[in-house]
Amino acid sequence: MTSRAENTPGLARRLMLALVAGALLLGGPASRLQAEDTGAAREAMARAEAHRARGDNRAARIELMNAIKAAPRLPAARMMQARVFLSLFDAAGAEGELAQALELGADRSLVRAPMAEALLLQGRAEAALAWLGEGPVPAPDAGYAARTLGRAQLALGAMDAARAAFDRALEFSPDDSLLWTDIARFRIASGDQAGGMEAADHAVALNPSNVRALQLRGELTRNQTGLGAALPWFERALALDPNDVSVLGEYAATLGDMGRMRAMLMAARQIVALQPDNPRGYFLQAVLAARAGKYSLARTLIQKTGGALERVPAAMQVEGVVEFQLGNYRQAIDRFERLADAQPHNRRAAELLARALYAEGEHETLLERFRPQADHAGSSAYILTLVARSLEAMGEGNAALEYLARAAVPDTTPLQRLDEGDEPWLLAEAARTAPRDARAVIPYVRMLVARGDFPLAAEFAKPLADGNPGVPDAQILLGDVYLASGNAAGALPLYQRAAQIRLAEPVVRRLSLALRETGRGAEADALLHSFVDYSPANTGGLRLLANAYIDRANWPGAVAALTALHAQLGSNQPVLLTDLALARLRAGDPGMAAHDSRLAYRIQPASPLAAHVRGMALTAQSDRPMLAVEMLEKAQALQPRNPWLRFHLAQAYAAAGKTSRAMGALRASLSLGAFPERTQAAAMLRDLQGSS
Repeated sequence: MTSRAENTPGLARRLMLALVAGALLLGGPASRLQAEDTGAAREAMARAEAHRARGDNRAARIELMNAIKAAPRLPAARMMQARVFLSLFDAAGAEGELAQALELGADRSLVRAPMAEALLLQGRAEAALAWLGEGPVPAPDAGYAARTLGRAQLALGAMDAARAAFDRALEFSPDDSLLWTDIARFRIASGDQAGGMEAADHAVALNPSNVRALQLRGELTRNQTGLGAALPWFERALALDPNDVSVLGEYAATLGDMGRMRAMLMAARQIVALQPDNPRGYFLQAVLAARAGKYSLARTLIQKTGGALERVPAAMQVEGVVEFQLGNYRQAIDRFERLADAQPHNRRAAELLARALYAEGEHETLLERFRPQADHAGSSAYILTLVARSLEAMGEGNAALEYLARAAVPDTTPLQRLDEGDEPWLLAEAARTAPRDARAVIPYVRMLVARGDFPLAAEFAKPLADGNPGVPDAQILLGDVYLASGNAAGALPLYQRAAQIRLAEPVVRRLSLALRETGRGAEADALLHSFVDYSPANTGGLRLLANAYIDRANWPGAVAALTALHAQLGSNQPVLLTDLALARLRAGDPGMAAHDSRLAYRIQPASPLAAHVRGMALTAQSDRPMLAVEMLEKAQALQPRNPWLRFHLAQAYAAAGKTSRAMGALRASLSLGAFPERTQAAAMLRDLQGSS
């Protein structure tokens, strides 16, 4: 028989094992109960809801993190956090929380609408439609689901389906400010700029604290009126939520276009600080680095976007420029090809691609792509020159001469975008079938204008303009018909209407011309000044202002505008450099005029204008008279019947001591007709005759 003392250690061990097992059995549920502190979770959720009501989604996110920590298996906390993530544009985070909620037993119908939005924000519109098509949503989400459906259809380009979805959303929530914000974006995408502005104003009126509506209103103001007028809208939105990365992005981009680089950099860095994986924050900094010539830094910053912006045209252009400046021409060609394919009517994109192809020595590819374009009127001098240089590189020097000759003379022919290749009767039939469809009417009207059939062009353009009062392009088209037919007074109100909707460079150019044609030059000048003030980075506006200064012989103003333009476009624009040289010469700066004219002549030595202005600048410097004569004689050979040129050649002859040649040139200039300095030429001839 075993003694009690001998059994004590075994008994103790068995007792300890039993206690441990009991503790484990009791501890499992007890631990889960402690982890699932639903009371604390719901208190945190209530605080989060209060933060959301005040528009502070970041504070709400923190409270919901506490709620999830207190009750990790509570689906409602996950659902609420997902909606906060959506408000913060963290679509991937929202999708993750919604997936967790489903795993924890959340009703799929409750997840349906927010999951669709999460997918939509990630660019997965078809997946969003699939979720919305699975079945019904709870009544409180009906308007939200219809609105998300409209946004998804809009993203896919299904405009009729998008319109129907937004109409249905209005049935559920007619006073939803966010819905009206989306309707505004839909109308803008449809071309109805005025209707978009009206919807955006209504969204702001319904909820002045709607950051999305304020952001959109800023974007529309930037397009309609200019950069400076847009800033208060973005600043008003940031006053409500200083950390809204979407508004910060638009604000930073606007500051950059205004030349306020330091403020732009601060906003871009704030975006990255708030969302370290936000591609736009890095892209904006890359733009700044590229503008400062720090191309290696710009490339590093672009790489940090992780390819998220590879389909965005602005990003394609900046990345291509950076690669080109770093000598990586093949990579630049890849970016510019994608940009040119995405925007086939973007002349700047075409020129960048041609430049990269030429630098890489891809002459056959350049000619295959751009020679057909160069064969049509309206091709830029830069494209013509590159085509000619590629022909020379291929051993076709004689063929190159034709393109160089055309590049040397400014082409004033408007570029008619009639690349459809359809027969005239097909264009006419399409326009008659759909008289209020711009896609059908515009090609036909442009063809009629090119033919000079203005009455028939107006017959088709007028219903389009009347039927689309909020579409600026429809107003511009009819205005163009009237202006081309010589009826500037008829074109003026149409251009004014278009400018009220969207004050972009094309309508500013037309409106300023119509104002001058109707004797309202002061209003045209005021328009150009205000446009440049609001949009100082707009090269078209600067060029228009410079031309206005030149027309009025305001040479200091012309120098200022052309210098700003030169800073943006660089030194590969011979016409710009020639204009700048002439303006500097007239403003009394022959030294800088000689410098700019030398650059212009180096780029385009076959241009009579470049040689002419180069000769004028050299004459004014007076230290190289024979070189001035050489330049002006070359220009005269290219333009033998230009009286203004003959007068300047006479001045060069006189400066070189060749009096008889000077008098011969003066007589020739006076015999060729009127020119601005005819009185001075006659006086000079009298003086030379008297002293001979």
